[in-house]
Amino acid sequence: MKSSSGSSSGSHSWTKQDYILVSLAILIKIGDGVEAYLPGVITQKVSCELGLSDFQEGLLAVIVYLFWAIAVMMSVFISKMLGERFTLLLSLYLSIGFAILCAVVPNYYTLLLSRALTGICVGLNSCATGILLAKLVSFKEVLTRSAFLSEALGFAVGGTWVSILGWLILDLVSWRVFVLLTSIPLFVPPIIMLHFCIGKETEEATQGDSELEAENNVAPTESDSLIVTGNLIVYKNSQSVPNFTARVIKSSLFFFCNLCVGYGSIILLPWLMRNYKRGLDDGHEGGKCEEVVQGTDFLILAAVTGATNLIGRPLGYYLWSRVKFLILQFTITAIMALSFGIIVANPGITASVILIGVAKMCYSIQSVENAILLYDYDYFGKLRFELGSSISIASGMFGSMLGTSLAAFLHPFTAVVTTLVIVCVELVVICFMKERF
Repeated sequence: MKSSSGSSSGSHSWTKQDYILVSLAILIKIGDGVEAYLPGVITQKVSCELGLSDFQEGLLAVIVYLFWAIAVMMSVFISKMLGERFTLLLSLYLSIGFAILCAVVPNYYTLLLSRALTGICVGLNSCATGILLAKLVSFKEVLTRSAFLSEALGFAVGGTWVSILGWLILDLVSWRVFVLLTSIPLFVPPIIMLHFCIGKETEEATQGDSELEAENNVAPTESDSLIVTGNLIVYKNSQSVPNFTARVIKSSLFFFCNLCVGYGSIILLPWLMRNYKRGLDDGHEGGKCEEVVQGTDFLILAAVTGATNLIGRPLGYYLWSRVKFLILQFTITAIMALSFGIIVANPGITASVILIGVAKMCYSIQSVENAILLYDYDYFGKLRFELGSSISIASGMFGSMLGTSLAAFLHPFTAVVTTLVIVCVELVVICFMKERF
């Protein structure tokens, strides 16, 4: 199964537009990575400055993920209604506007609104980017490579960039200025789209569709009905698979657990670090402003939540084609479970940070399987590919929302215990995904 999913066409050469499209996808993902990791960097400082309660602070940290999940569920319908190019440009320009709004907000509630709207924009561009690429790329391999590169490089670079920038300047400037500086990557993709007229000519879209269909060896007939998904273009009149419902349930649980752990660590790590500082300051009346993540703490965030992605995802791509699904996924998930289990024993902040880094690395390795699974006709079957893929993506986004909520609203060690339970559930799910063996 893996060889068919990951095969390269080999007989095609990339066009100039293919390179532009892949670059566009990577740049958009860098912006998404910034928005995803920004709450873990600025929320505690914002809370200190605005005098927020613990609940208000938690809500500020998690709201972007909540509306991101909601937007993903509506994104296919919206992009079909408005057009992918218009939807993508609109979401990108609005992201810039909301970043500016976030930087000049006069109060907590306006800030909360701007972060919610930013989450909607990220959810929309996640879908519109995939659909646009599916229409315009020369052949299927470009689409697959684009998905991997944007996830492995773009998203990780965005998360690393925001953490390192926090180390360099967040103690020197206000968080409002910091938000504006981190949003600089958002300005580039719209310029590329407008300058190169990406997606403007319908003839280019038609040509991209035809070549992608040829690559997939799908011969459309008059009775065929085109389905455009956030990841691929397929036709309805094709084979189905046995036990489709069971496969979707298992893939959805796999996505849910994996993203719950991965996204939850974005908030869990800084909250755990502050909790440790609070323990050192027992009896001291300094308050939360003296306990926030600051200074060189951001280097730890960059290493644990950013660099582990930059290393783990290429490593996962390398291992994916060389190690059987059950052996690879069970092993790295068991390592995640062991890491969180040791953290529960409270081994100290240094060991806990290292263990979260190990767990984050395992998540990054495993996320490659998630990306490949979205393109796997053999698993979902072409007949209901769109349905299975969409449900799995939505489940993953709700997992990310749950993971960030656990980290934001619960005591860090309670969140770690709950995460450990979720990882154990994922171990069970992996054992029953025999279709991936």
